[in-house]
This record gives sequence, C-alpha cells and structure tokens, in this order.
Amino acid sequence: MRLFFGFDLPEAVRRETASLALTAAAHIPGRYADPENHHITLAFVGEVPPERLPDAQAVLCQGLRGMAAPRLTLGSCGYFGHEQRAILIIRVDSDPDLSGLHDSLCEALLKRALPCDPGPFSPHITLARRATLTPDTLSALRVPALSFRPADACLFLSARDAHNVLRYTPIARIPFAKG
Repeated sequence: MRLFFGFDLPEAVRRETASLALTAAAHIPGRYADPENHHITLAFVGEVPPERLPDAQAVLCQGLRGMAAPRLTLGSCGYFGHEQRAILIIRVDSDPDLSGLHDSLCEALLKRALPCDPGPFSPHITLARRATLTPDTLSALRVPALSFRPADACLFLSARDAHNVLRYTPIARIPFAKG
C-alpha cells in the first residue's frame, strides 16, 4: 500500500483549485491532476504492507494529539523542477508552520520501522505534472485569496482504480483538537 499523510480540501477550496487548473491548462501544457485528487501532503510515507496500516494510523493520531487545526492559506503559483518539465503548484502558507509536525511525523514513522520521505517540506497543492512553463504564463495565474482550517488530517491511500487512474483516497481521518 502506498500511503501519505495530508489534508483533504474543503469543497469550496477544491472548486477554486479546479477552476485555477482549468485556467492554467488553457495556457500551460501539462498533465493536470483530477481536482478530486487535490490535497496538501503533510508527509509521504511510501510503500507499507497492509498489516502495518494500524501503525501508520497510530503515528498520525499521536502526532496530532492536542493540536488545534492550522490556518492554511493559498499562496501564489509556483513550480518544482525545470520550466520544461515542471510540477505546477499552488503554494500553501500555514499558521502555525507545519515543518515541525512534518519532521515529528517522519521521526515517529522511522521509530516504528516505517518509511518516510524526510526531504525538504514545502506545503503545496499539485495542479499539473510535466508542465511547460514560461515566466509570462506563470505570472498570469491569479490564486484566489482563501484561508481555511481543516477539520482533520488524513491517512491517504495512493492507488490506481479499475481504469488505471491514480486516486488519492482518505482511509483514516484524525480530527484536530477543539479550541
């Protein structure tokens, strides 16, 4: 099972990211993600045997214990990689910063002998892969000013469906503390 921790988007935010992706696709060639797959990754776990699923869920549950929901705000569009084969993203700002949570989740996964990608953490929503960018096309994209507090963090399964389409499915939801 290929797993990751992240935040599912509220429907209103998903509609805005889908609209932005449609606008981008008219000007920027690339392989665009299905808006149903739009999310914010908190930590990439990787391949985990099914019998270890409870351990991965426990890491997320313990990591969020007593934590209030962060305020997440859509930032500007940007990209990872090279302009000719870029990953087109929406940057996401958070209050409080999520880097410490990312690091503690990775540490807890490794202590349980589960995989984790400890690489650089940059909260974002992926709109497209293999995008061909120019400075003009990227600067023309306007991200709506949206902030939200997620109700929970999710353990996602990354798997292909019967039609070989990649889907990110929340298989566990851990609520944030009230207050």
